[in-house]
Amino acid sequence: MTIVLVRVDERLIHGQILEGWLPSTKAQELLIANDELAQDLIQKEILLSAVPYSVNVVIDSVDRVASMLIAENEREVRRMVLVDNPQDALRLKRAGVDFDNLNLGNLTAGQAAACLSRSVAVGDDSLQALLNILEEGVSVSIQSVPFEKPVDFCDVCGCASKHT
Repeated sequence: MTIVLVRVDERLIHGQILEGWLPSTKAQELLIANDELAQDLIQKEILLSAVPYSVNVVIDSVDRVASMLIAENEREVRRMVLVDNPQDALRLKRAGVDFDNLNLGNLTAGQAAACLSRSVAVGDDSLQALLNILEEGVSVSIQSVPFEKPVDFCDVCGCASKHT
């Protein structure tokens, strides 16, 4: 499996994804792993209508997307994976999905434990999930759009990076 980007972005499909990340990664498939959205047929149709026909879109539960990625790891397809929170990214990793980098795009938190950038604020649960992801050997960076320079999560939050 060729995963070209795993991104946490609470907005899922929007302009930054459609105009920035899809073209820059040359992704052929967009997988959205979200338990709630997997059950919401109307929201799924709305999101599907925004994506160009040239990109195959799969919207399913975190567990089903993980199973699909593991089962189809021999297919040579460029895939972008979107989740709307760090906890789901951690679930994918712990389910056996192989990725080394996690991109943080847009996150807000009602009770923010940490404001990491102008577009990323996380609560305690999300912060803990990100620290667990680091322990899994994944590097985490903050980057809204492809032309911005990525910022290492550990540089922002002061944690020890496993990739130094």
